[in-house]
Amino acid sequence: YPDLAGHAEDLYERADYALYHGKREHRGGVSLFSADHHRRIQHEAAIEQALRNADLEAQLTVAFQPIMCVASGAPLAFEALARWCHPKLGQVPPADFIPVAERTGLVHRVTRILLAKALAEAVHWPEAVGLSFNLSMHDLGSAEDLAALLELIRASGVHPARIDMEITETAILNDTAQMQRAAGLLRGLGCGVSLDDFGTGFSSLSQLLALPLTKIKIDRRFVTGIQDKPTSMKIVRSLLALSRDMELGCVIEGVETADELAVLQELGGNLMQGYLFARPMPPEAVAGWLRHSLPALAARA
Repeated sequence: YPDLAGHAEDLYERADYALYHGKREHRGGVSLFSADHHRRIQHEAAIEQALRNADLEAQLTVAFQPIMCVASGAPLAFEALARWCHPKLGQVPPADFIPVAERTGLVHRVTRILLAKALAEAVHWPEAVGLSFNLSMHDLGSAEDLAALLELIRASGVHPARIDMEITETAILNDTAQMQRAAGLLRGLGCGVSLDDFGTGFSSLSQLLALPLTKIKIDRRFVTGIQDKPTSMKIVRSLLALSRDMELGCVIEGVETADELAVLQELGGNLMQGYLFARPMPPEAVAGWLRHSLPALAARA
């Protein structure tokens, strides 16, 4: 006061934003509200207004990035990635609009639209190719919300065994008991349950291992430049060993260079995802991309 807030209400709101930002970006450190935060609030307010008024059925789309089995050269699955093109805001990154949708309670509608569109594409893919889909912790927070997602899957024509639902460590920390129930229902239907961004959160192994997981995903921050980072090599080696001991699949995200690939293969990695293999592609490009992968798919089958 008075540079960034002129009265008590603004002081409280902006201190609260600084607290939230600090917890999200650098836990345990000091976070001071700044002009950049003020711009961010204005940006988020514009996104919130656009989300509330948008024709989301028309504007939301999905892109697909393959998850590769390096040993066979065949795609194991495609991860569905959210895309939103707004008439005035243009392309809004998921990292911008998904948190706003979560905060405003709109994420349930966003998730259902995106999942329905992803399933409508996956039903046309070869049976050997699965679908990986990211869920918000809010999507699993109630029996009603989860039931709606399960019904979408049942009605889609895609066998549940081809579907992996990805959840984050943050979701588990928020409500471990509910995440256990939700993951159990997904597994009961036949879906896989993957733990996204493994190793980046604050959960204990006991919390994670209480879930009926089928895969873990190693975050890209451990992969970028791994050939020059002995600590990252040790972490990835340990996570791969853990996944083998727990009989879980292990997908390594963010592989972008041949040097990274070589190190990851030497460490024992096999399931990988990243720009080195393919960038996210629109639905209409998937069929053509798969045609080039058919020999590897046939060999795997």
